[in-house]
Amino acid sequence: MKLSAPCKINLGLDILRRRADGYHDIETVMCAVAGLADEISVEPSDVTQFRGEGLVVDCPDNKNLCVRAARLMQERYGAGNVAITLNKCLPFGAGLGGGSSDAAAVIVAINAIFGLGLSTREMCDVAA
Repeated sequence: MKLSAPCKINLGLDILRRRADGYHDIETVMCAVAGLADEISVEPSDVTQFRGEGLVVDCPDNKNLCVRAARLMQERYGAGNVAITLNKCLPFGAGLGGGSSDAAAVIVAINAIFGLGLSTREMCDVAA
């Protein structure tokens, strides 16, 4: 399954507090940017694997948000192994939400591929 993971820009952003997990609770108004996206391919596989193409992402594969999203779907819902290919077009660390969008695309793909039947709300909870 191939998906486009669009970038976004924040029109307004308030950082509310730092959570115990190191992330922050935020309030934001954001807008997707048409035509600017990473491309994600997710396919069933014998083992979960990750391949990056395009722009370099400065983190080990096991810390990549795509891999972390896949592992979480496996732990919570028993999803099978997948091969993930990320064609990175959005600059890493530029504040465009590329990593978050990539992870969301993996969640959507795994839900569809393995017929998990998760609602949009449930997928949002996983992404959070």
